[in-house]
Amino acid sequence: MNKSTKILLTISLIALAIVSALTYLNLSTAPNSSAKSQANEIAKEKAGIVQPDYFGNYTRKKQYYAVGGLTKGEKYRYIVIDAKSGKTDIFNKNNAPVRQTIIDGVAQRYGAKKILHINLGIYKKKPTWEVTFQKKNGKIGYNLVDFKTGKSIQIINNI
Repeated sequence: MNKSTKILLTISLIALAIVSALTYLNLSTAPNSSAKSQANEIAKEKAGIVQPDYFGNYTRKKQYYAVGGLTKGEKYRYIVIDAKSGKTDIFNKNNAPVRQTIIDGVAQRYGAKKILHINLGIYKKKPTWEVTFQKKNGKIGYNLVDFKTGKSIQIINNI
């Protein structure tokens, strides 16, 4: 094999590796992207959310997708969608603490260094935030927080 053939073969192998890696990344994120776009469509159709700015994937005993955003009337609301049955529940933000308040409360109560995610779902037939956080010691914690009151329902700490 001459030198130009080796260079061409090397470039081809590198290009193939890059294309393979990009394809893998695209396929691995496709299910979440699909769930998000479907949830946004349901949110628009059933809850009138025209400017979604929140998407959550809550998994406890059941899996729920949640979308939050503004309606045409500039009201903020959430829709929670049961991933299996498609049943929906709609919650207006009125009288409920905002997401950032929930995040700040969990961080303060449990000494969280970093909030990993906050997802809205249904726990014991009530809307509930699931907040996952990392503590300063590197351990992980989960806190279930009541959507309406902001009070802690359940804590799993130091995992």
